[in-house]
Amino acid sequence: MSSPASETNKQPADGRQSSGRGRKVRKVAKNGALAACFLAIGTTGIGTWKLRSSLPVLTGEHRTAHVEQSIKLERDAMGVPTIHAQSREDAAYGLGYLHGQDRFFQMDLLRRMTAGRLSELVGKAAVGSDKRFRKHRFGQMAKEIYDDLSVDQKLLVDAYSKGVNEGLHRLEDEPFEYQVLQSVPEDWQPSDSFLVMLTMLCDLQPMDGTVEQGLTLLHEKVPEQVFKYLVRSGSRWDAAIDGSEMEMPEIPGEEIWSMRQVSDESEGSTVRTELPSEDFVWGSLAHQEDLEFRVGSNNWAVSAEFSSQLGEARLGEDQGQGVESKRAILASDMHLGLNVPTIWYRAVMHTPSVDGEQRRLVGVTLPGTPVLIEGSNGSVAWGFTNSYGDYGDLIELKMVGENSYATPSGVRELEKVTETFQYSGGSEEATFEWSVWGPVVEEREGRRFVHRWVGNDSNAFNLNIVQMESADTIEELAQIVHQVGMPNQNVMMVDSKGDIGWTVSGRIPKRKGEPALIAADWSQEEGWDGYLESDEVPKVLRPESGRLWTANNRIMGGEYLKKVGDGRFDPGARAKQIRDRLFEKKSFSECDLLAIQLDDEARMMKVWQGWLRESIAGGSEVSPEISQEMRGYAEQEELRASTDSVAYRVVHEFRSQVLGRIFGVDVSRRGTVDSKKRGLAGRLGITRSFAISYEDVAEELIEQKPLHWLPAEYESWEALLADAAKQTQEELTKDQPLSQATWGKRNQAAIRHPLSRAVPALGVLLDMPAVELPGDSHLPRVQSPSAGASQRMVVSPGKEELGIYHQPGGASGHPLSDYYRAGFDDWVQGNASSMLPGSTVHTIEIIPVR
Repeated sequence: MSSPASETNKQPADGRQSSGRGRKVRKVAKNGALAACFLAIGTTGIGTWKLRSSLPVLTGEHRTAHVEQSIKLERDAMGVPTIHAQSREDAAYGLGYLHGQDRFFQMDLLRRMTAGRLSELVGKAAVGSDKRFRKHRFGQMAKEIYDDLSVDQKLLVDAYSKGVNEGLHRLEDEPFEYQVLQSVPEDWQPSDSFLVMLTMLCDLQPMDGTVEQGLTLLHEKVPEQVFKYLVRSGSRWDAAIDGSEMEMPEIPGEEIWSMRQVSDESEGSTVRTELPSEDFVWGSLAHQEDLEFRVGSNNWAVSAEFSSQLGEARLGEDQGQGVESKRAILASDMHLGLNVPTIWYRAVMHTPSVDGEQRRLVGVTLPGTPVLIEGSNGSVAWGFTNSYGDYGDLIELKMVGENSYATPSGVRELEKVTETFQYSGGSEEATFEWSVWGPVVEEREGRRFVHRWVGNDSNAFNLNIVQMESADTIEELAQIVHQVGMPNQNVMMVDSKGDIGWTVSGRIPKRKGEPALIAADWSQEEGWDGYLESDEVPKVLRPESGRLWTANNRIMGGEYLKKVGDGRFDPGARAKQIRDRLFEKKSFSECDLLAIQLDDEARMMKVWQGWLRESIAGGSEVSPEISQEMRGYAEQEELRASTDSVAYRVVHEFRSQVLGRIFGVDVSRRGTVDSKKRGLAGRLGITRSFAISYEDVAEELIEQKPLHWLPAEYESWEALLADAAKQTQEELTKDQPLSQATWGKRNQAAIRHPLSRAVPALGVLLDMPAVELPGDSHLPRVQSPSAGASQRMVVSPGKEELGIYHQPGGASGHPLSDYYRAGFDDWVQGNASSMLPGSTVHTIEIIPVR
């Protein structure tokens, strides 16, 4: 790398380089011990120097031919950067420079994962992941997206790419991860930014139609009425913003189907989904340890009518008590897999937006992309939750020959593509099949299924998200959002006029019929007719209640469901609890909305606590082994997912035990079938989780106790519940007294660096502290050991100084940086830390060279 003292960096040539040293990739370390030893000496002598040589230089000047005017990059005591630039392209360069210095390895993993090139860097262990992604041709697709950009957007991406590479070259040595892997980084290409965007898409939507795969198999194994009972779009916990309710199906009678009469002979007909290698995968894809954790998020907003006065906005601060300051306020916390470094890179940019108006952009960026992802531009603020709509359809090909299939325009041949996967010491090949509608994602008993998905269409993606930075009102923002090529999200919007709104981003398929949850035959008629126009996309602006909320639940009924579809919404308990909190008060400050984000009251679990209490209270089915202590936790009045709560852990375990017996899945371990408690999944021969309505079905069965839906090994529903209660006690007292089985012991942070997953000895240096965490899946404070709130933001546009921000780690990806773990404690403890950076501590000036 160039010396930090040099004024002019080496310029990247066309094509992909290895930081000016060619594409040579050195041999990956043969075993983890070498890497562990390398970092173990990082506190003394040569090890310290070697590691520190890749730390960014935080103060000084950098001269370049790639900016038009001078740029200032300021960092505060937490390492949060502020960019001062005179054009949006120069701001993109500055952001790229920061990303390249602080997060390049993270960016590299993201682009490599989506392109199916991880194994080239980390070895054979990643070939499975590479095959899964390469099948989708994302590398080619990213280049097509880039080629189709407008001139202005290309300039923006190009400037960002140049900033990334110059920031990388400015380091004295390669980022430390490449030192460990004995490799060198390849320069960033403009199209790589779209690979990063596609990585997020694959986090948020099932890229292989896995939901439809599982439901199609289920549909083939049970009567139609049973399928509709198990798979419903509504929930008894629904909290739709339009107040709509869905009619719940009745339990099918014994004359239609009986669990007790289903034999195990169907075992062997399975749906399997290959997961990527966990050792080096970034994002949520590798961290869904709990079936009930789903990448998603919470967000909500209150209009100006319901905001507090300015003096009440921040606790313990004198902001002018009694001064009127009505404002719309947005709260947003995005739930994703948690990693080191954090997914997001917090930043402030003082820059003209694309319309030329000077703006202060405050929020989060995604390393690898040149735009503000979520935050405020001073006039509007926005936040995202995963919409869980249906943006893909599974198609069963009608084969008319060994490799031919029928389409409405005639017989076509399957396209076969053979890809080679290179890694140190060898290579492998795999052949993928493509139809006119997309890749073949499943072959079962001689049948081929393909996935028609927004994610395989380059025309569905662009960089129009940058235009959101120039919106002034929620109407303008909604119009822009409908033209943004990005993952389909619930977009919560507020503006400085005090108004609030909601809509859905991204391209939404315009179907000729209603969205289907099972495979369809498109041989006679195409199922899609392009995408919805802006005026066809559902939206709500200025609701009469002055409140809006989303939490991956069903947002509306009627036409919304016909257009957006059901990608298996969250049951709605989170949304309901958030909605109820928003109607408990008539005035809210930023701290009030943060308190809702941190709410760990377990309202849904109180239902299960009641059943546990009933199962223990008496009757011949109750085991005398149930202790008085266990009975006490079942009677405890308050139930919270707090770290010191034994009662919550008892109820949580009881629910898991019951669901395991009914459905045959272990909800705490990726929904795998429990061989001892076969339940529905085991008896149907489905070896992976299938997206049925677990919560609603279980609650109805327990309430109504139909004998023909009871697993055959039990004589009564009371016996099933009693057995679950007994096993709960046994499970929690295996190696400790029940009084010590707190929720915090189970819910300890496991926020790890990719290298420490491969080499656990590195965890001491690289991972975040293994602290106990409050929260769980079905309440506002979503939290599991390695997934949950990737950030928390509360902000009012134009009043960003009152805003609150958290993320579970700092700006730097370097373990010796003071900013590596910055902000982690505030995230854990829920402290109301400021959204705006503090006073400047370090400044780099980037000076143009003519």
